[in-house]
Amino acid sequence: MAPARNLTLSIGAAISILALSACSSGDGSSPEAQTDTAFTALEVDSQPKAVGDPIDLDLPADDSGAFAFDEWPSACELADISTLLAMFPQADEVLQSGADRELQILEIGTPTPRQVIVPDADCTTKIGFPVNELRAEDQSVVFLLTTTIEAAGSPEYVELNAANKGGEEVKIGDATCFVEASGLRYDCRTENFAFGVTLDARPFGQYFGEGESTYSVDGEEITYSEDIDAFLTMAQEKILLPLVTSDLERLS
Repeated sequence: MAPARNLTLSIGAAISILALSACSSGDGSSPEAQTDTAFTALEVDSQPKAVGDPIDLDLPADDSGAFAFDEWPSACELADISTLLAMFPQADEVLQSGADRELQILEIGTPTPRQVIVPDADCTTKIGFPVNELRAEDQSVVFLLTTTIEAAGSPEYVELNAANKGGEEVKIGDATCFVEASGLRYDCRTENFAFGVTLDARPFGQYFGEGESTYSVDGEEITYSEDIDAFLTMAQEKILLPLVTSDLERLS
């Protein structure tokens, strides 16, 4: 299996400086100190104005009915950087790592599965913020996405090779999705594509020894403390579901 490929996108010093200037009291303290003290609420925009480009599925076909395996979209495209930066206006870094996956594919009329390697069929995406302990390179996790592509090709190929999933069945547009009991994983299938998206979301206050974490969700300030279920519901409804919906729109 090929090694994972890493991509780090920094939004750049100019955006960080503007953000700091807006929050700074002008006391002459260092930029790092200003960033740490200015971060009081993490902003979430569930209706981002910017979304990624359409995902191209006009691809050559393999004899199995799959799209040519080296032509599949990268799973990292399902955690589109422009969409994430619009959802998290304060984020200054997105770290992505794609990895190849070995698949055992089934073909009509062939009793033995065929082993293939699909480049970048798995991807992890970590969102970082310009605050110590919340940066993408820190050990702490604020928002971490895992995206996978399970099948891409003709309807017959996808039907044969996309594993059945458990959980609550929901319709999003023309797609059928299954939502895990936690609400933080969606497995979706369209006519030509099957994929999964998992969100690991954790209240950021814990990284500063605080019992409360305040978020500005679509302009409404909400503080979460011991009610972790309320926080996770917000993460599902305001982050994961909008991202999955955006992915399906881009696939259509």
